[in-house]
Amino acid sequence: MPLTATPRGTGAPEQAPGTGARRVPAPTRERRPALLALGLVLVVGGALGSALVVHRSGDRVDVLVARHDIAPGDRVEADDLRVARVAADGAAVVPAEALDNFVGTYATARVPADTLVNRTMFLAGGVVPSDAAVVGVVLDPQQRPSEALRSGDVVRVFLVAEDGGATVTGDPAGTVLLPSARVVAGGAGDAAGSGAVSLLVPAERSAAVVAAAAAGQVAVARVAESTRPDVDLVEG
Repeated sequence: MPLTATPRGTGAPEQAPGTGARRVPAPTRERRPALLALGLVLVVGGALGSALVVHRSGDRVDVLVARHDIAPGDRVEADDLRVARVAADGAAVVPAEALDNFVGTYATARVPADTLVNRTMFLAGGVVPSDAAVVGVVLDPQQRPSEALRSGDVVRVFLVAEDGGATVTGDPAGTVLLPSARVVAGGAGDAAGSGAVSLLVPAERSAAVVAAAAAGQVAVARVAESTRPDVDLVEG
């Protein structure tokens, strides 16, 4: 039986008819619907947060603030307050259009500069309580601190006499007339001359203070601002 030679030069062996080359299956992408949903929520949440910030930043109103320090007992003038634009966050503030309602009122406590004004800081009408009186005292430079006294300061009031002389009250020089008294009007601050201040004093001590002040026998020393006076301005 004759042999049939296989042709040379062929690369790969012949494949049987009807059979194809096997292909390696491509990797399939794993779907993660939970992560996709979370990403969508974060994107939407960030957009809403940004919108809220923009909205709140535009929700601002004109309110009254102190232009400078206002001392207890000071009578408020229009120039003592100014208008500021702040975010309306529910704080107890006073709208700018209410300025006229505060002109002529009196501060019941020290109001630092740039403080947001509220109605409890001021009182309409007089601020002198029924058990107190306001006494004016003229002080020479040696009878007061070198630094100017101003409204709101608290001082200790002493009885003094020149060259060990008698005092109008009969008490010895150096007697404390008032342990603490509120300055409700300042003015004693010129180191070269006399100045006047108004003191809020207990009604029962007012006669002695007036007599000593008329005789020039009063000296004052400033004490800590936190000191509570024997009588003080009416609180709002």
